Amino acid sequence: MRRRNATPVSRHGLLVAAFVAIAMIFGGGGSPSPKAEIIVQLGFVAALLAWVWWAPRGNKDVLQPVPHRHALLGSMLLFVPILQLLPLPPLIWQSLPGRELQVASLSLVDGANSWQPLSISPARTLAGLLALMPAVAVMWATAQLPSRDRRFLILSIALLSIAGAVLGALQLASGGASFYLYEMSHRGWLTAFHANRNAAVDVLLIGSLAMSAFFASKPTPPALLRRRMPILLAGQAVLFLAAILTGSRMGVLLILPVLALNAMILKPLGEGRALKLAGRAASFAVILLLALPLILAGNPRLAAVATRFDAAGDARIMLWRDTLQAIDAFFPVGSGVGTFPVAFAPHQSFESLSAAFINRAHNDFLEFFLEAGLLAPVVLLAGGYLLLRQGVATWSQAASERAPQIFACGTLAVIALHSLVDYPLRNMAIACLAGVAAGMLSPTQPMGKANRDADGDR
Repeated sequence: MRRRNATPVSRHGLLVAAFVAIAMIFGGGGSPSPKAEIIVQLGFVAALLAWVWWAPRGNKDVLQPVPHRHALLGSMLLFVPILQLLPLPPLIWQSLPGRELQVASLSLVDGANSWQPLSISPARTLAGLLALMPAVAVMWATAQLPSRDRRFLILSIALLSIAGAVLGALQLASGGASFYLYEMSHRGWLTAFHANRNAAVDVLLIGSLAMSAFFASKPTPPALLRRRMPILLAGQAVLFLAAILTGSRMGVLLILPVLALNAMILKPLGEGRALKLAGRAASFAVILLLALPLILAGNPRLAAVATRFDAAGDARIMLWRDTLQAIDAFFPVGSGVGTFPVAFAPHQSFESLSAAFINRAHNDFLEFFLEAGLLAPVVLLAGGYLLLRQGVATWSQAASERAPQIFACGTLAVIALHSLVDYPLRNMAIACLAGVAAGMLSPTQPMGKANRDADGDR
């Protein structure tokens, strides 16, 4: 019997995967590396132009409409910085809380009576808006893709995560002297394509979920599955070892829930030898993590990871306390997206002063609350509700579509949990991965059905 040819990935799917690759490689420097972020933003403009003019040509696939919940979520996210950039008359902006220093500064140049936006640093808020637009666009684009394209996108994320782990191995092999993409990096630790080890570990854990989702998102004969299972286990071992070598404390703690999510993704594969092998490997990984303190003590490189779990000298507590003081000063309107360094500096306590410049609150929720005021909890709660409703509505699809759904939920959970002690969404690479995950919570239709629909419309 003649074998049916596999449906190729559409041009739209290739474009999304290509841009996500650019974001994962060049979007890991954060605000201290604006040149790399410009590469991502230029890549976004090129991808957007190609989406409009190149992708529709010669394609038979039909893009799905963006679900109204995703359209509303993206609009809310973009609305906040746009609102903060609208100019206000002096009588209004001068009466806003926390503007005393701004009024005094502008008075020195006779500018106190000029129109000013709500943001205390419009340039920073504009930069935040430009960094946010690609992530929202990726969410909308992913939501339109059929299942075949989404599976290819998941594979791309998994392969790039492994490539980052390989780059990290070279970084460690060099003794922290080379193979780092950014001058300001956590040298001596595995950072992959990122400057920050915490961002690196998030991408590695997301890559682990992506690898399992790719293997489980398409029905596979048991014999073929047994041949492919060693590839899956080897890839997972590389990613989890790399995650430990980042030295990120929260990242290491997140390995256990990620293992549980991987088990959920792989469970539908069946009860054969392949699944039993995966179960034994997961059990071994859990035992390995429980015995981690003993293992770390016997290896100098890994012992350095263990020493990071002494939280006695962690300055985050004082930093959060000072951030709460800044939130109170700017409540309820906030200081403007991206303005944390400017808004926080006057409220930094003497105890938290150090030689290092504090540019983040190390808690994305507190930082967003400072910058957006009361709009922050509204956007967060409304966004969480919209994604939850969309995910529940999509879960009723065929079982073959559930692996990407669990991958999406797991990705958002990893980012949300790490946001309690860090700032992953301030990294363009992770922001775009969050956009991909949010987009994958929308329902899909197989590529073949899309093609039949297109043929029927002609």
